[in-house]
Amino acid sequence: MKLDNEDFDYSHFLRQASRAVAIRGRTSILTAQQAKIAELIDDYVSEYCFGESIDFTKQENYCVLNYTVVFDHIVQTIHQAIVKLIEGYKYEVKGIWGKLSDVPRIMVRESKSIETDKSIYPRLGYQVKGGGFERDFMINTLNPSAEVLSYSKLDRRHKLKITYRDETGILRNYEVDFIVKTADRDYLVETKADRDLNSPNVTVKVRAAVAWCEQASTVPPPGEFRQPQEWKYLILSESLFKNNLGLGFDALVPLCRGLRDTILAQAESKLFIL
Repeated sequence: MKLDNEDFDYSHFLRQASRAVAIRGRTSILTAQQAKIAELIDDYVSEYCFGESIDFTKQENYCVLNYTVVFDHIVQTIHQAIVKLIEGYKYEVKGIWGKLSDVPRIMVRESKSIETDKSIYPRLGYQVKGGGFERDFMINTLNPSAEVLSYSKLDRRHKLKITYRDETGILRNYEVDFIVKTADRDYLVETKADRDLNSPNVTVKVRAAVAWCEQASTVPPPGEFRQPQEWKYLILSESLFKNNLGLGFDALVPLCRGLRDTILAQAESKLFIL
């Protein structure tokens, strides 16, 4: 199948391919760098893609670039290379500590919330649809566990958001379910249905959250905050919770950590499957 255009030439190909790399779906990723992307594509197709140097200013050569399968392969290859470069970019770590009380009030339904004395909010809500797992986790684990000094179900208005790139490279924000404070460290805890554990998007979120915690742990809290500096990310599946009902938070931590590490290990192994 050929691309649908009448005046196809090499310049047209470079414009369309660089635009396809810079924009994924409806999301702009690198549109400000489209000219540089076109240079990368030019170099790749002219010197590397076909295993030899090819002059694509000649019509008998550039016509092969008008086929959809060739075009898609080139766009995907360049896009993946750019994403890997972005992920490997070294930057200065900066962090700003905030407070839950920056959002002084959250609105919850009484029928879809629980009372707690371990949060600045007297009631914490859970999802209207399928939120029973979150409710049970708060009632059976977070509220009764003595090691949990305080916790909260995070609201969309809280500023704790983890930036990550999804499996297609699009930049998104990850909003974790819970923040939990103990004497030694702070935890970000994600509750997840078993059916969602194998989603590629879960894997990239886990990887991003682990990296966020590693970086956040390097930023000391202000002196007026009675807050541990170390952060850890945990993921708790519904079956893991139900199979260990009655365990306190401390006892669940190594189990959640094991699940988290298994998800990451499986993702790494898939990179080598052809």
